[in-house]
Amino acid sequence: MNKTKQTEQKEMGRVKLGDTQDLVVSIVDDEKVDLRIFLNTDSYKGPTKRGVRFYLFDDNWPEFMKLMEKVDRKYQELT
Repeated sequence: MNKTKQTEQKEMGRVKLGDTQDLVVSIVDDEKVDLRIFLNTDSYKGPTKRGVRFYLFDDNWPEFMKLMEKVDRKYQELT
């Protein structure tokens, strides 16, 4: 009998993108961040393939945060 490890996913928050779409941020197995589009329609409710998952501890997180700071600065210029 094969035992596979159950993935533990903790939702950190969500941003409503439209009537049927949310951007959901989750921590997976306490080592990855997952940013994914979730749908809520009559025919489907759940995650889509549209998203990204990466390890927090491979120097990805600091680089991602630098990128988000750039995006935030541009947003501040535009508003």
